Amino acid sequence: MKSIEITNEAARKYKDGYPKLGVKDFVAPYQGNDGELIKLVVRNQFVAYAYLAKQRNSDGWILTTEDKFIDDNFFRKLFTMAQIKRSSFYYSEETNVFRFFNGVGDGLGGLTIDYYAGYYVFTFDNKGLYQHRKTLYDAFETAIKDCKGIYEKLQFNVQKDALKNRQVKGETAPNTLEVKQNGVKFLVYLNSEIGNFDLDKRELLADLKSKYSAEKIVFSGFSRNGAVGASAMVGGAFKTTNVDLTVKASERLKKQFLANNIDPEKQEIRTMDVQGYLDYAFNHHIEFDVTFLDPPVFVRSKKRTFNLSKDYPALIEAAVKATKDGGLLILTVNSASLSLRKLKEQLNEVFAENNSSFEIVQTYHSPQDFATLKQYRQSDYFKALILKVQR
Repeated sequence: MKSIEITNEAARKYKDGYPKLGVKDFVAPYQGNDGELIKLVVRNQFVAYAYLAKQRNSDGWILTTEDKFIDDNFFRKLFTMAQIKRSSFYYSEETNVFRFFNGVGDGLGGLTIDYYAGYYVFTFDNKGLYQHRKTLYDAFETAIKDCKGIYEKLQFNVQKDALKNRQVKGETAPNTLEVKQNGVKFLVYLNSEIGNFDLDKRELLADLKSKYSAEKIVFSGFSRNGAVGASAMVGGAFKTTNVDLTVKASERLKKQFLANNIDPEKQEIRTMDVQGYLDYAFNHHIEFDVTFLDPPVFVRSKKRTFNLSKDYPALIEAAVKATKDGGLLILTVNSASLSLRKLKEQLNEVFAENNSSFEIVQTYHSPQDFATLKQYRQSDYFKALILKVQR
């Protein structure tokens, strides 16, 4: 293992817990290879072990600041601790899907693992860590005994699409796997489209179901897998309006309703631009008791491009106009690039321009299973607000 001399400032940063490796911290240039394990030192004194990975705005990740072997046993302990932290989820009668391992929050940047009713999905963010997949899978199987099967998802470019999502070990999951979250049934398709499930909204969706849906008309913008619409209807909503750009999302939503014994024909399901629909609703005096916006970071439609950082205020303005006086506006942010403070600044501007006001009913951050690292604020990327709209 090669020893790399780093600056004193970098040494302090890594010892204080910052997990992201930066080659600018090296005293002398060193390229290395993806996945290479290196020892970081200051004047030959050990600072940390790290691995190199040059994808997704990263040069790699710190593995540990303890002078120990990086082997199967090192990773086995990480997985064992992750399972202990999430032990309560294994006994839940209401939920059998959750985030088992959350990157730097659980000690290994570049890897997340999701649990789907006995099946585990490994998501690799970079090619560097993927070089160590055999060691990781062996360590995982030693640590975790309840595993039915392992799937993997690659977030970096590969030559063959078949390698992007695939089963790697154990049993093959059913083509349609029924799971549940907060007592609501969901359909997932591990053999064809891994990653269509938003686990980070579990606590928000639980409250939507139990506190905010009964006898309400609920709008779901960017409906995706139908989590909002299904949760609202199970919670007693009168009706939902669900809008997404893709036909695939609309078809998935219909199946989602049927899985929960809800007639999709009695719900409004639109395949169109979300802002376009909200503008239409305002112009035709359509208002909602609860307006739920769950936008992606970036999406392009035929008429417009949506970028979360710059276009959210306009979308929020359209949502405010379509929300009843005294109704609720629920907003999510699925990116570290837009802070909660910045979002609140945008809200103040939007509501002031529309001669209206709001009261924050509840604030959400990453749920318990999405372990975060305080020294790396990007690990707590999820935020949500429930607002009471006053016009």
